[in-house]
Amino acid sequence: MILSVLLTFLAAPAQEPAARHEVVPDFRVFAGPARTTEDFEGVRLERITTAVPWPRGLVVVGDRLIVLARGRHRNAGGIDPSIDDACGTLFEVDPEIFEPVLRGEAAGDEVRRNARVFAEPEDGPFRLFHASMGEPAEATTIDRPYCTLAHDSVSGNFFLCGYSGVDLPGKRFRKNASDSILRFDPRDGRWHVVERHDPGVVPEGELGYVVSNDYYPHHDPERHPAPHGWLNGPDGGLVVGDYFYAAGKDNHTVARYDLTEIRRDPSAPAPASEKVLGRAVDLRLGGRIRRVEALGASALEARDGYLYVGYRTSSIVVRFPIEEETGKLVEPVVGELVAVFEPWDPESGRSANLIDIAFSSKGELFVSCASNGRVWNIGIPDPENVFDGVDVGDNPTRNRPFLDLPSMTANPRARCGNITFDEEDRVYLCSGNYDSGTRLAGVIYRAVRD
Repeated sequence: MILSVLLTFLAAPAQEPAARHEVVPDFRVFAGPARTTEDFEGVRLERITTAVPWPRGLVVVGDRLIVLARGRHRNAGGIDPSIDDACGTLFEVDPEIFEPVLRGEAAGDEVRRNARVFAEPEDGPFRLFHASMGEPAEATTIDRPYCTLAHDSVSGNFFLCGYSGVDLPGKRFRKNASDSILRFDPRDGRWHVVERHDPGVVPEGELGYVVSNDYYPHHDPERHPAPHGWLNGPDGGLVVGDYFYAAGKDNHTVARYDLTEIRRDPSAPAPASEKVLGRAVDLRLGGRIRRVEALGASALEARDGYLYVGYRTSSIVVRFPIEEETGKLVEPVVGELVAVFEPWDPESGRSANLIDIAFSSKGELFVSCASNGRVWNIGIPDPENVFDGVDVGDNPTRNRPFLDLPSMTANPRARCGNITFDEEDRVYLCSGNYDSGTRLAGVIYRAVRD
């Protein structure tokens, strides 16, 4: 009976409420029994750097670690012109410099200095905040905060998302409508636009905690050249085959961008693109293909013929078959549920806050959830045994997290961000901890399995 009611609700047509008022079905009814998972007690935590302010994306390229600075967030007081938060800057970090994390101890001098600027943001491609603009609350077209970092090994390009908004004092946020995807091309040493939403189509009076999805895309894609402004709140990206995929959290959308011209020409304009996933998707659930709502597309990964999408609002991980050579989704598009976490609750205002997903070389899928500062190893994804990561409430999961930052760092407020692996299967993790002992938050940790 419970399953029948839930599936009826999932299939119901949805209105378009503000993001913080979304009513999210609980997919936990599909979760399987607990698995034998690794406990963080068998993991050694190392600190690599505290020199990147508020890190929000990282990739391993050869023997280098490239890290993106997000920009100071509202929980830290919002934008402050007196604080150089390096918003939108890419840093190069030496992973051979590290130290063990000792509970409660601050970073050492070498780790505090372990970063150098790799690429600075440029006005034009970026819409940066400057003190001359006046108060941050009046800056209606800046495209910070910046999040995720993806790398194309063919062209060498680095891609990032401009979520577009203003972090304000008092833990407040105002969404802007200048959402973007930008790329840094080492071949010409310049930044270029991949995607840009036209902020002029949104009246300033409609800029609030969210912006209506009615304004996305900003024009008819069939009648106008790129860019189209597909994504409301882009915060996840991934290169797969011939495409760059990007996720828009606020309009529950995944779009893809053709990399053909970018790979041929560093100065290529905004590429051809299309929307490939929306808030309504077909999933195999309960032995049948069901049309359901998957909300808050945020994290992307690919492996073994599947595109994996982590949904922050629904707090689920779903996979969709792709053509491995081209990276295109297989038609008809039907997904499979592989993991569930604490879903968004509009009354409490919290969820697992699923930030990122990444694969080990063994095919284990790791999931980073910010709310409780945990990274989960769900093992080899198995839609026949959906992983249960709901760690709150009267019946918390018996699965154990791979990392528990509050416990491992003795900081109850420690949170997890983006994750990635190196060739030795070591996990690199962005965090907003203040291990540097300064006004600048930001740590890159590395987890090593003993």
